[in-house]
Amino acid sequence: MRKLLLYTFSVFTACFMACSKKELVSHYERPDWLKGNSWEVLEDRGQFTLFLQAVERAGFKEILDGKTIATIFAPSDEAFQKYLTENNWSSVGQVPLKELKKLVGYHLIYYAYSKDMLENYQPNGSEARETNRAGLYYKHRTRSSDSISLEMDPIGGRQRKVFNKDRFLPVLSQTHFQTKGIDAAGNYEYFFGSGTWKGSNGFNVGNAGVTEYAIPTDNGYIYIVDEVLKPLKTLHATLEEYPDYQDFLKIYDRYLTYTYDEETSLDYGMAGDSLFSVSHGSLPPIASEWTTYGLPDAVAYFDLAGLAYRGFNVFAPNNQALKGFFDTYMAAHYQSLDQVDMLPLLLLMYNHVYTGNVVFPSEIGKNPDIKATFGTPIVFDPNTDVQQKAIASNGAFYGLDKVLVPDMFNSVTGAAFRNPKYRMFMYMLFKSGLYQTLVSKEIDFTLFIPSDEVLQDTYIGDSQLFWTEGNPRVFGDEQILVENSEGVLVPLSENQMENFISDHIVYDRISSLQEKKVYRTRNPYSYIYVADGKVYSTSTYNSQKDIAVSNLAGDWYNGISLDTEIAMGGEIRTIKSTLIGAESPINVLYPYAEFSKLLARAGLMEAGNSLSFLFGNRFLLFAPDNETVLQGLSNGTIPTEKNELAAYLKAYFVSVPDNSLSDYPFPGFGVQGTWDTALRTGVGEYRQISLADRGTSLELMDKDGTVLPIISDFPQVFSDGAVYRINKLLKR
Repeated sequence: MRKLLLYTFSVFTACFMACSKKELVSHYERPDWLKGNSWEVLEDRGQFTLFLQAVERAGFKEILDGKTIATIFAPSDEAFQKYLTENNWSSVGQVPLKELKKLVGYHLIYYAYSKDMLENYQPNGSEARETNRAGLYYKHRTRSSDSISLEMDPIGGRQRKVFNKDRFLPVLSQTHFQTKGIDAAGNYEYFFGSGTWKGSNGFNVGNAGVTEYAIPTDNGYIYIVDEVLKPLKTLHATLEEYPDYQDFLKIYDRYLTYTYDEETSLDYGMAGDSLFSVSHGSLPPIASEWTTYGLPDAVAYFDLAGLAYRGFNVFAPNNQALKGFFDTYMAAHYQSLDQVDMLPLLLLMYNHVYTGNVVFPSEIGKNPDIKATFGTPIVFDPNTDVQQKAIASNGAFYGLDKVLVPDMFNSVTGAAFRNPKYRMFMYMLFKSGLYQTLVSKEIDFTLFIPSDEVLQDTYIGDSQLFWTEGNPRVFGDEQILVENSEGVLVPLSENQMENFISDHIVYDRISSLQEKKVYRTRNPYSYIYVADGKVYSTSTYNSQKDIAVSNLAGDWYNGISLDTEIAMGGEIRTIKSTLIGAESPINVLYPYAEFSKLLARAGLMEAGNSLSFLFGNRFLLFAPDNETVLQGLSNGTIPTEKNELAAYLKAYFVSVPDNSLSDYPFPGFGVQGTWDTALRTGVGEYRQISLADRGTSLELMDKDGTVLPIISDFPQVFSDGAVYRINKLLKR
C-alpha cells in the first residue's frame, strides 16, 4: 500500500508539473496582435534594406530591435538611394561612419509617439493640455549628435572641449499653423521649397513628408517618410555657412562664453576631461542644440516644455547692411566695427534676435509677441528684405539686407550710444534701465549728457566717480566705482545710477535757452532752471553758477540732447544746516540771515534739533528777507518774547507731506491752494496761508487776505525743502 501511494503521488506530481509548464509556455507565447519590433516590421516589408543597413552599421540596431521604445522615421530604399546619389555615394558602406551615425540618429526620437501625440504634443500630459499652444511644442530629441569638439576660448586663451548635445527634430503639424492662424503650405515651403508640404492631414518631419503614419510595433511607432531627414545644424553653425553674414556672427561671438559643465564632464568625459558648454552671455545661446537650461534642481532634459516649444530666431543683417549702419551711426567716432564698444553692439544684436516659438514669415509684423529684448516690434518684409533663410535645429534664420536699428540710436540717447566720449553715461543709462524709458515716442525729453571727463570729476555723496575697464573682452567686466566709508572702491549701485541719470532728464523739450523758465527733472523736487541763455541745475542755481551746455546735433525723434560741462544734480545741502551759517555773506541763504537769527532766538535752531517741529518732513519756507525782518523788529510786528516768537515763526513753514503736495510751487506749475502752516492753533487745527499761481509769478496771502508777493524769480531748492523770498510779514 505504501509503495502504491508513493507511485500514485509521483504520477500526480509529474502530471501537475507538466500541465503547469504548458500553462506557463502558453502565457508567455507571442500574442497574435503583436506586430514584431521595429526592425522586424521594416525587414518584413522589404522596402527598407538600405535604411536597415545604415542602422546596423551606425550601431543603432538594438534600438529598433526592441531594447527601448522609440519612434522611427524610416525612408524607403528609393528615398535612401536618392540621398546616396545626391552625395556621390554608391552604397551605405561609403558614407563616413561619423556622418552615418549623425544621419541615422536623426531618424530616431526618444519615446513612442502616436500620430495624435505628434500633431499636438503636450509635454505636461493630457490633464494639463494647453489649447492655446496646440501643435506649438514642435521639436523632439533625437539620437543624433556631433562629437566633442575643440574650440578656442578667446577670453581664457585656451582650447576647450565642448560637449554637443543631442539635436532636435522639428515636427511641423497642420495644427501648429492653425493655432498661429497662418497658412501651413506657404509658411513651410518658404523654408523648404515649393511642393514640399505634405502635412495637410498630419505633419511634415524636418525636410520630409510622411507617406504612412504611426505603424505600431512592439517597441513604438514607425513613420514612413519620403525623404532622408537631413540633420539640422544649430543657428550658429547655419550662419557659419553663409559668407554674407560673417560680420553679424563676428559681432555675436564677441559675447561668446565657455562654462565648465561638471555634470556632463562626469557623465561623458574621459578620465581627467573637462567638458564645457557654449553660450553668448545675455544673448540667446544660438550655438546650443538645446533651448533650455532645465528646471530648478533637475537636469535639462526634464524640461520637456522648454525643449519642445522654445526656439531662437535670428534676423541677421548681411555684411553690406552692417557697413551701412556703421557708416551712418559710428564712423564719425570709430574706425571699424571691431572697435565699437560692446554695449551698443549688444543692443544692436538684441534687436535682431527673438526667443519664443519658431517664427514663420506670416507672423512677421502681425504677431505682437515677436519683439526684440527691449520691446521693439521686429518688422520687415519677408519677401523683399530676406536674402537667405533656414530652419535650424534650435530655431529659424532670416538673412536680411537691412539693419533693424534700435530706437536708442535715434532717440535723445543717440549721442551716448554712438560716441565713446560719453561711455560712462551710456553704461549708467543701460544699467539703470533708463535707456528704455528714453526711447518713448509718446513723450518729448531734454537729456543732458556729461562726458567721461566730466563724470570722473563728479562726486556722488562723498566720493568721486571712478571707471575701471576690467577685461576688455568680457562684457559686464567694466564698472563705475565709488569709494565707500572704509576707503574701498565698490560698484555704483543701480539705484544710485538711476537717481543720478534722472537729474539729467527733463520731461519736456527745452526749445529755447533765452526764456525764463523752470523744468521738472525725472527726480521729484529736482529742477532745471533756464534764464537769459543760461542753464542751472537745482544746486548751481542756489549759488548762481550757470552751466555751459551745447547742442548735440542729431535728428533725435523725441527731443534734444545737450552736452553739459558739469553734471546736473540736486542740492545735497539742507535748509536747516545752511540757515545756521546764514550770517556769512558767502552763504547762499545770506539774504535771510536776520530770519535765521530769529529762529535761533526762539530756540528753534538748537544743535542736533533744528526745526524739529517739522518732524523731518520736506517743507516750504516763505522767508522774509533781512530788510523786512529788521523793519518788523523796529515797528513791533515781530514778537520778542521767546515762546510767542517761536509760535509766530512757525507760521512761515508749510509741511509738504502734511498738505499732500507732490511738487514745489513754481510760476506756471499750477501748484496752489490754502495750506496748513506748522503753527498749531488747537486740536487738529493750524494757522493757514494761501498761495496763488499767477502764471508768471506767485502770490502768498495771509489769513486775512493780505497779499505777500514772492519777489524772487524762482525758489531756492534744497534737499529738505524750498525757500521763497517775501518782503512782507505775516500778521501776528
